[in-house]
Amino acid sequence: MEPKPGTPSYRDEDLPYDEREEDYEEFEEYDEVNKPTTHPFYKRRKYWVFCAIMTVITVAIGVPLALFVILPKIAQVILNNSTMSFSSIQISNPANTSLDMSMDGTLGNTGPFSATIKFPEPIQVYYNDTLLGSMNLPDTKASGGHGSLNAKATFSINDEAAFGSFSADMLNNQKFTWVLKSKVTIVALGRTVSNLDLDKTLELSGMGGFIDIKILKFDLPSDAAPGQGINLVIDTEMNNPSPIGITLGTIVLDIGYNGTPLGQVRATGASLQGHSPSVLNLTGLMIPQTTPEGLATVSSLFSAYIAGQPSVTTAKGVSVLPDGVSEVSWLSIGLKSMTLNVPLQAPAPLDIIKSISLGPMGMNWTNADSYAPLANSPGVVAGFQMPFGFSLNVTQVNNNMTIIYNNKNMASLNSSQWGPAVTTKDANGTAINFALPPTPFVIGADSHGDFDAFVENLTVGSSESFTVAGLAGTVATTPIGEVRIVGIPFKSDVSLSGLQGLKTEPTVINSLTVIGGVPTGLQIALNLTMVNPSSLTIDTGVGDNAIVSFTMQYEGDNVGTVIFPSLNLVPGQNIRTAGAMFTPTGTKGGQDLLQRYMSNQVATVDIFGSTSSSTIAPLAAGLKDVQLQSNMPGNPAQLLLSTALTILDDTGKTGIAMATVTINNPFVPGLTIKSIKSTVQYNNRTLGSIDIPSVTIAVAGNSQQASQPLPLSMDLSIDSLLSLMIDQAKVNNLNAEPIIALGQMAKDPTVKIASSVFAGFNLPTFVRAAMVGLKVDVSMSVDVMVGEYPTSLTLVQNGVPTVTDDTILKLLPIVGTPIAQAIVDQATLSFTSVMINNPAETDFTTNINGLIANTGPFDAEISFPSGSTVAWVNNGAETPIGMIAMPAVAAKADVGAQLALTNVPFHVASSAAMGDFVGYSLKAESFDWSVAAQNMTVTAMGAPIPNINMKKSVTLKGFNGLQGLVIQKYDLPSNDANGIHLVLTATLPNPSNVGIEMGTVVFSNFFEGQDVGFVQTAGLKLMPDGITPISMEGTLTKQTSDTGLAALGDMFRMALAGGSPNLIVKGKSVTPASGPVSWLTSSFATLTMNVSLPSLGKQDIITGITIKTMTLDFTGSNPYSVMTSSDDIEANFHIPFSFPLSITQVAEDINIQLPQGSNVANLKLPLGPAQTLSAGFLKTGYTNQPLVVNDGAHESFNAFSKVLTTGSGIQFYLNGTADTVAETAAGEVKIPGVAVSVQSTMTGMNLNAGGAQITGIAVTGGTSQYLQINQNVVLQNPSGLTVKVGQVSFNIGYAGNAMGTAIVKNMVLVPGANTLPAVFHFMPTNTAIRDAFLSGFVKGASFTLDIAGSADSTSVESLKEAMASVKMSSPITGITDKLIATGSHAEPDLANMLQIVSPRNTPVQVMIYNPFDTPLYIQHMKATTYWDGKYFGEVDQDVGMTVPAKSAALSPSVTMVSPTGVGFVGTLLPFMLKYPQLIVGQFADVPFDIDSTITALVGGSSGYLGNVAYSQNSTIFTVQINGKAPDGAMSQLLNSTTTTPLPSTTPSATPSSINTTTIGAGTSTVSVPAVSTSTKEPPKTTTPAVQATPKPTTTSKASGLPVISKRQAQVLESAPSDTSPEVVEVWVKAMVNKLAQDEGLPPPYA
Repeated sequence: MEPKPGTPSYRDEDLPYDEREEDYEEFEEYDEVNKPTTHPFYKRRKYWVFCAIMTVITVAIGVPLALFVILPKIAQVILNNSTMSFSSIQISNPANTSLDMSMDGTLGNTGPFSATIKFPEPIQVYYNDTLLGSMNLPDTKASGGHGSLNAKATFSINDEAAFGSFSADMLNNQKFTWVLKSKVTIVALGRTVSNLDLDKTLELSGMGGFIDIKILKFDLPSDAAPGQGINLVIDTEMNNPSPIGITLGTIVLDIGYNGTPLGQVRATGASLQGHSPSVLNLTGLMIPQTTPEGLATVSSLFSAYIAGQPSVTTAKGVSVLPDGVSEVSWLSIGLKSMTLNVPLQAPAPLDIIKSISLGPMGMNWTNADSYAPLANSPGVVAGFQMPFGFSLNVTQVNNNMTIIYNNKNMASLNSSQWGPAVTTKDANGTAINFALPPTPFVIGADSHGDFDAFVENLTVGSSESFTVAGLAGTVATTPIGEVRIVGIPFKSDVSLSGLQGLKTEPTVINSLTVIGGVPTGLQIALNLTMVNPSSLTIDTGVGDNAIVSFTMQYEGDNVGTVIFPSLNLVPGQNIRTAGAMFTPTGTKGGQDLLQRYMSNQVATVDIFGSTSSSTIAPLAAGLKDVQLQSNMPGNPAQLLLSTALTILDDTGKTGIAMATVTINNPFVPGLTIKSIKSTVQYNNRTLGSIDIPSVTIAVAGNSQQASQPLPLSMDLSIDSLLSLMIDQAKVNNLNAEPIIALGQMAKDPTVKIASSVFAGFNLPTFVRAAMVGLKVDVSMSVDVMVGEYPTSLTLVQNGVPTVTDDTILKLLPIVGTPIAQAIVDQATLSFTSVMINNPAETDFTTNINGLIANTGPFDAEISFPSGSTVAWVNNGAETPIGMIAMPAVAAKADVGAQLALTNVPFHVASSAAMGDFVGYSLKAESFDWSVAAQNMTVTAMGAPIPNINMKKSVTLKGFNGLQGLVIQKYDLPSNDANGIHLVLTATLPNPSNVGIEMGTVVFSNFFEGQDVGFVQTAGLKLMPDGITPISMEGTLTKQTSDTGLAALGDMFRMALAGGSPNLIVKGKSVTPASGPVSWLTSSFATLTMNVSLPSLGKQDIITGITIKTMTLDFTGSNPYSVMTSSDDIEANFHIPFSFPLSITQVAEDINIQLPQGSNVANLKLPLGPAQTLSAGFLKTGYTNQPLVVNDGAHESFNAFSKVLTTGSGIQFYLNGTADTVAETAAGEVKIPGVAVSVQSTMTGMNLNAGGAQITGIAVTGGTSQYLQINQNVVLQNPSGLTVKVGQVSFNIGYAGNAMGTAIVKNMVLVPGANTLPAVFHFMPTNTAIRDAFLSGFVKGASFTLDIAGSADSTSVESLKEAMASVKMSSPITGITDKLIATGSHAEPDLANMLQIVSPRNTPVQVMIYNPFDTPLYIQHMKATTYWDGKYFGEVDQDVGMTVPAKSAALSPSVTMVSPTGVGFVGTLLPFMLKYPQLIVGQFADVPFDIDSTITALVGGSSGYLGNVAYSQNSTIFTVQINGKAPDGAMSQLLNSTTTTPLPSTTPSATPSSINTTTIGAGTSTVSVPAVSTSTKEPPKTTTPAVQATPKPTTTSKASGLPVISKRQAQVLESAPSDTSPEVVEVWVKAMVNKLAQDEGLPPPYA
């Protein structure tokens, strides 16, 4: 029944009645619910009277009639006419006697009423008048003429056989009919009608035999167990037209084709869904076939499937096993009754032959038809891919194919007979391998041109593609038997590799034989290797048609023809024979080819095809483009077999020797030589030549013949002969090094050869052995006749054997003499030492040591029969000075001739010349002697070589002024009578390799041109290249002149400074043991030597300087010229001698170095008195001397100042000079420039470590920019420094925030504590930090202030970095004075405080104390007041008052605003109870906790602004309440009989935040809400909303104020009678109620 438009729809449970047997209250409710709410007519009295009358009449008449007569009949009629249908019936858990049904159905024509349908009895289901079974259905509902029937029920099978018959019909038929019978109960219109008859015929769609079955998947994936066939997988889609679905579990089916059983399959978990397709996943076996008929059937099935043709297979039910084990009879009956026709068809014809490779293929033109050659292939491979995975072995094939070329059928190749095949498998898949037997390759008449092009492309190309298409058949063994699959289509692109013009590898001529010579040419037989790179075999057969010919060319000239009697080329290498006619004469190419052949050189010849290369037309088309290259081998046989060489007696003069040659003929015909022109070479060097224009040398075919002697013109150069010997020595495995070395020496006399090369070497023996096995290279041009063919040959024949005899030794003199002289010329003569013993005027003896070197790398004997002369070479002129006798010496290889001559007389040729020479040698670094010898004889390599001359220059080292004199040690141990005693030891090196015995010598000493003393020694003997130790004594004589004293002082300065004073030492006298010698005395007097006193090392004369005090004044105009003073400088000094020394005055020029070696500043101190306090210790001082910083060292000095300022100390270096004045035995000596380089230290002020103390803090003023605070800064200076800085400023910080600047004027830091007055300008940029600091300061909080310098702290540039390094901190404590002083008061109005509608305003005046030393202007005040931990009110108001310095002042009246609403009464009531005297007009001193924020200006109204957060607990305010209570408040108590508490509007009105305080009042109790005091957060202010009066509820006892008498109310009307808590509480609540009523609000405490 459809609802009326506009009426709401309801669910069954929302119907205007329920299933209980009740009256019609539901209808009344229904009507009431749907009445328009906008017209409340039902509140009218007339309406209710009318409804009452009509209800009575309707009920009296209609109800009995409807209930007992009409309703049952209507219900049965509706039931009979109703319809029932099912959209889905799903059967599950099938068993022999039961099954489960899940049903979705609908009910139609159920009548206009909503009803509940009950099935108290089982529903019986009939089919063909047979009871199948029954089931219980749940209650259902119908409304509006329809309903639903959704149920899950168990169906009990009454008759298994009948149910089996039914299941067969259900599976096979299009329709079937059920009859449902039972009893039904209907509940409608509030009435239950029972025992109604249900008899319904239900027509349902059957499954219709599943006529639309699809095979989604058909697969034979693998072999089954041996003997069982092939595993089978079928996925079928069963389209079920019936609403009935069934869970089958496991089903078993037999499958077949054309009456032949194929196997059995089953599906597990099978289920059929109603009205939808269901997929069954079937697996099983395709069984083996054992009969010819069965195999034929299966073969037909496979052939059709592969061809894409349909085959109708059958599937017949066997059994149903719901649980996989047990059969359900009725299901099996149904399934067995069903035979399914299942079409099996591949989606498209299967392309199982994926590829075809023909493999090697043959073309044989044996038959007469050029266009029908026989084709064959032993290795056709067909790529084969079955759509299944079972094993398959193809054993036979046949095929019919068409060759398609250029999209045109060109040829047919039919092999219809079955042939053997082999199936293989590898990683690339499955392949069928079979042979194509010789089969006519039939070319169509219209395709001859195509075939010609095909053959041509195969001949010259790398491959040629074409297509094969046709049908194939296979015989294969499978697990189900041998099947024959026919009509397999195939089409594949194939390719044959081409011959590529036979160019992939060159055609090799394996052998070439000249077999004849005729006037027209040479006849040649060839053996060839030809490579066929293709897979195609070409065979021209036999006979005239088989001949194939090619033209042969060389260097572009035709040189002959190559002829094949028959051409048969198989794939790969082919060895074939051919003939050729070679015609070299007449063309350059022919002649060159012949020369290369005769020279055994390979020649590349070109072989060309032509259109006449073959009479087979298709093959000729291909051969015409063949262009080959082949390497034609040379003739390996040598034309010259050997030669013989004979040296004549006069060969050395004429250069002519005789040669005999033996000739070989390699040809079959005879060879005659008519002329010869040749050159003989050895290792590319020409040894000789033969030139005979006319000669006859005849040699029979394949024989050898010796010639007559032929004249040979030889090259007799040393290089040619030595090279021949060297190379031959190598050939004969002889040691060729001696000859090689001689050759090197002949070319380069300076070459160095090891002596081991010539050990045991004998030149004649070597030459004989070396010439054995000599082979030469012969280049010749000859005119010859080969048989009857005349031609010319130009030959180069290498390695022709040559025989020599002893006549070869006649060449040795030519080689030996130049080499021997060259060796002597390169020899060197040197004297390592010459010692002059016992010098006298004309004679002395000598010891001479030396070496005649570079005499060669072999042993030799050198003799000097005429002696040798010695001359001094001076500026190129030779001056004889004497003669030395040189005996014969033996020279050793690599050593030479060692000279070790002793006591050899040396005769002086001239005393004058000798004197000049000795004088020169004493000064010179070196000098040269010329030593000459004539008629020397050298014997080497087994042969003497006389008449050798030698002249050698010998260089000797000079005495070089004996400048190597070294004083090793000296001392000034004491004073002499005439000065200071000098003792020294020295060494006198002799740089010359000439030594001499000198005797006694005396030297004079000079320094800076002043004679400062002497030394002497005796028995002096200078050894060659030796060092002579000398011990000498003398005197440092006293100086009386200023220049002498200055020189002596300067010498001391240099010595003490670590220098080596340079002395001039002059030879004074020399006396040998034999007496004076004129040429020695005159030369010694010219000797002047420069000598240095040994360095004493850098003497730290000043070993330490301590600056104990220092004043630094930075207030001058130049920050890098600082005035300094010191009254206490101590120095330690030391000298390295023992003679007495006293220092009397000191001046200094000192650099301060940071680090060492880097000058920073300079301090110059003038010469001033010094006091020697003890040995090596003095004291001095100075005043007002500037410390000047170097221009480039400002940064370093800044860092120096920084460390002195904030560091504990600094280590630095003092570097410079000091001038001293000292008294000595040699006179008063001024020693200037004494080096000073000492490390010193200075204690720093270490300001950061000492920290700072800020004392005497006073806030003295303020401007709009800053707050001025006067204070003292106390700094500690632990050093001895006094530093004058001037004005300095420091940055003050707090917690990382800049707070302002403190200024110290005229800062002077002296050792110890320094109290510095400072002015602090407090001006932080962060207002939050400003306010937080000021707030903490006035609360007495402690702070740690950071005191930091910066580059701007001082104007002194040299101190900026120092001041920037200042980082100190100091604790300070704020003021502890209370800012709210005694004298604050408040005067609240009583009525204002007790009312609950408006804000409660209380006038307040605050006594404010100013703790500063400057006026304080209060601009604004915001304060929150708490009493007893409860929020009481808030002041937020401009004030505009000034409080004088260190004074208190009362503020103007400000207003404290307390919360609105009844909630604050919970605070006021305890307050009134605490101070009840306030109600009667008395005052009370009440402690309040104040949290405030004061906006003030320090320094007056134009001073420094700040917001100070200040809290002060227990602040006493004098409170006095003004005003009177409202009239009539107490009279309400007389009429209060009921109470309805007004819900609290305060945030604390929850059980967790409200406590109840109970106060006794006579015999009654009063409950007062108490606000939680857990925090001081002020409550939210709310205004109670005017609410409609709630529906009154009568109570037996008041829950609000107690009932009091009228007399009591009159007493309490104006004020409480006393101040007891009970009375005050009642009075206050009454006042609150009155004030609330006056505002039109319900009384909170009614």
